[in-house]
Amino acid sequence: LIYSVSLELVDCAMSKNTRCKDAIKEWLKREKAKAVRLKIEWEEKQKSENLPDEERPENADGQMHNPDGTVFTNAKDAKKVSLICMIPPIAKMEQKSLNDLARCEHLALSTNCITNLINLGNLRELKILSLSRNCIKQIKYMDPLAGSLEQLWMSYNQVDKLDGLSKLRKLKIFYIANNKISDINEFAKLKDCPALEQMVALGNPVYDGDAQAARASIIRLVPSLKVLDGKRIELEEREAAEAVGAGE
Repeated sequence: LIYSVSLELVDCAMSKNTRCKDAIKEWLKREKAKAVRLKIEWEEKQKSENLPDEERPENADGQMHNPDGTVFTNAKDAKKVSLICMIPPIAKMEQKSLNDLARCEHLALSTNCITNLINLGNLRELKILSLSRNCIKQIKYMDPLAGSLEQLWMSYNQVDKLDGLSKLRKLKIFYIANNKISDINEFAKLKDCPALEQMVALGNPVYDGDAQAARASIIRLVPSLKVLDGKRIELEEREAAEAVGAGE
């Protein structure tokens, strides 16, 4: 709880913020240090336990590895780039620096002070975009990601409308908890995302009052959903929600 509250106190208007290009350099520096550390740890273990070279872990070769095991030597070839919780925080997404990450499949920008989204059209392989715990009010510029984006993490922002998502035909997971959505009909806009199976929406004003009624309405408005707020939607629950909707 203390951690959560402290994040709200970050000064997004501070005179000096971290630029994306500097955040990428810092992340790359950490990745290189991690690669060296894993190599040293393996060599020490190998020596102390007299282990053969064949037992060396794939990521203990002193090189930087993507989640799938492939090697990358610079940010442009990295498949996961994590720029979370920068100190001072990132306040602005920079077009050139981020669009240079052409091979990126998972871009993490959570826990910063970002207020506006940008066009990330050059990230044609992007599957996961993490923007939770920022200061974002509007979801936009998503259309260029329609061919690849599968997960969008937007919890703990200031979003009150679910516009800008209609082209995301591959979107499977959407985290939009603790935002400012007060109109339950905003969720009807997600019908245009036929692959959407999992969503977390708790903490929005639509849940104030009768939370169970809000859950039932969302289930009815988003027919593709299989899991809502961490709870699987059983057939009986969906039928009941649709029956209530039919009677309105």
